[in-house]
Amino acid sequence: MNAKEVIEKLRVVFNQITNPVALIDATLKDGTPVQVTELVVGGVVTINGQPAPAGEHELSDGTKIVVGDNGVITAIMPMEEEPAVEIEVEGKKEEDMNSRFSSFESMTNEKFASYESKFASYEQRFADYEAKLNKASQVIEGLLNLTQSLAEAPTGVPDSSLKFDEQKPKTKSYDILFS
Repeated sequence: MNAKEVIEKLRVVFNQITNPVALIDATLKDGTPVQVTELVVGGVVTINGQPAPAGEHELSDGTKIVVGDNGVITAIMPMEEEPAVEIEVEGKKEEDMNSRFSSFESMTNEKFASYESKFASYEQRFADYEAKLNKASQVIEGLLNLTQSLAEAPTGVPDSSLKFDEQKPKTKSYDILFS
């Protein structure tokens, strides 16, 4: 393997490192933090960098995921909704629905506000990481170019006292064997 092949392999590895899979942070119902590649069947769930144990796990939002070998998600079950309670008195039924709608609306608005602030925080963090990654990429790219230049350039001035006869092809002499 020559220096150019090594440098090309380094470039491939560098590209893999600089374009990693983005992990989604989540929390289990018991408070355990987990990371998920994608919250879809086939995504991978890890706990502290290790694949999650096989079995059924419930996220803090009530979503249940079934994890198979090596932390791979095999099934996703959305959170179970509470059954609606019907009130028999007509006047109270309408009031109850209005209060339920109001509480649902305020809860939804709170969640959206929370998500918006989290997304803004994540966007800032990603922008910071992107700037750092761009700077590191430039440094590494410069080092790879320097390494390639050094691999292609001669390492020193040839010693004039050494003479190599490159014009004459080397031939074997069979005179010794057949004389």
